[in-house]
Amino acid sequence: MRDFIRCMPCVVVAFATAAQAQPDVASILNRISQTYKAVSNYELIANVTVRQAGARTNPSGHVLFAFRHPNEYRMETAMPGTESSDATLEKMTIVDDGVTVWSYLPDSNEYDALPASELTDGTAGDHGDLRPASMDNFMMWRFRSASDFIAGAKILRGEAIELAGEKVDCYVLTVSTKMGPYTWWVDKQNFYVLREDSTGSSSVFTTVKLNRPLPDDLFKFQPPPGARKSQN
Repeated sequence: MRDFIRCMPCVVVAFATAAQAQPDVASILNRISQTYKAVSNYELIANVTVRQAGARTNPSGHVLFAFRHPNEYRMETAMPGTESSDATLEKMTIVDDGVTVWSYLPDSNEYDALPASELTDGTAGDHGDLRPASMDNFMMWRFRSASDFIAGAKILRGEAIELAGEKVDCYVLTVSTKMGPYTWWVDKQNFYVLREDSTGSSSVFTTVKLNRPLPDDLFKFQPPPGARKSQN
């Protein structure tokens, strides 16, 4: 009996520790929202696998997006072509340096330039999508809104994935959003989303820098030698 009594504090501590290590899904989603809402400068790099119906293999590509509040960003993409049989990657760079929005196609060595002042709240179509606020929202809306997805969200399991050469323990959970369902791998320590699966793609983040200083060169662009200005 004395041994049992002596062990009781250990049992209580063990249960308390387990409870702390396994937060509920609402707590995790709230922490994700808090983390990403506090971010104004960031850089994300991801390897993206596209799921194409009827394709023998799922092609993959690469995306870099960096944002510096209030109006600078850089996006570099190398993504599979629209045809399922097309193994080539279509490359594009877009840079908003706060004064000019540059777009560049490396394969054809063509560029275009648009005054950033023309991208107002009322700008429609593709140009409207290039506004810094629109690009920032496109990349971050679902993470900042994670607390809105508590209903129906589920923790599936724990799993370690690799980031910068190190294994990171994650919660794997599913959420339902206005854009459809997502599965997220969430860093247990920092509450960063390190992988995101949707119906049509899987994005594995190889770089996640939130609220860290970013080099000025990320937000600058100079047309390469011989580049031609687009006539479109």
